[in-house]
Amino acid sequence: MLHLNPDDQIATGVQRAVFLHPHDSGKLVKVLKDASTMPRRTNFNGVMDRLFPSTRLRQIRKEYQEYLRVMLTHPDPAFHAPISHMFGFATTNLGVGCLTERVMEPDGTLGQTVGAKAKAGTLEDADIALLNDAISRIYGYGIRASDMNPKNFVIGHRKDGSDLGPRECVLVDGFGDIHAIPVRSLSNWTNQLGLDDSCARLAKNTKLQWNAQTRQIHR
Repeated sequence: MLHLNPDDQIATGVQRAVFLHPHDSGKLVKVLKDASTMPRRTNFNGVMDRLFPSTRLRQIRKEYQEYLRVMLTHPDPAFHAPISHMFGFATTNLGVGCLTERVMEPDGTLGQTVGAKAKAGTLEDADIALLNDAISRIYGYGIRASDMNPKNFVIGHRKDGSDLGPRECVLVDGFGDIHAIPVRSLSNWTNQLGLDDSCARLAKNTKLQWNAQTRQIHR
């Protein structure tokens, strides 16, 4: 069992809290929150969570399904995924944990999200280039990404054994066709339409511009 320290919580989403892995500096642990501690939401997803509790697990299933689909479709060792790698599940003192990759700075601190950089005014041209590289690979590999919001893109390095890989932008959450009607899974064409819409909103939320012809973000 992994013993997680509540003080090591580094982020929180609607459904899951994210913790530092207690023994592996290259990994994070995502733990599903206790339903009784979650605030009452009146939107569609909140109502579905209350009426059909199993829907809380749907996003996690879709995430893992998409990760498996992408990795099995691209078995070449040189394949460089623009999404974070996933390492299965582990029992923790706070519940079942999903093990995932950590994106970090050379000093070991967590990489910053595109959203945090945009808000702080520190999003540089080099960062936008890394984001565009990730977007190009998401399109090129036909990845179904349903929640490409700025806080789900992290800039930094992944750990490759004992070394750090190149600086890049990684989609760490929000992949998988999580919509009630999974239209993105119908074909590459429908997925690209969805990606076009997601990237346009991503640019708007970071006060940047989206070029629909080149499928790139710019100032």
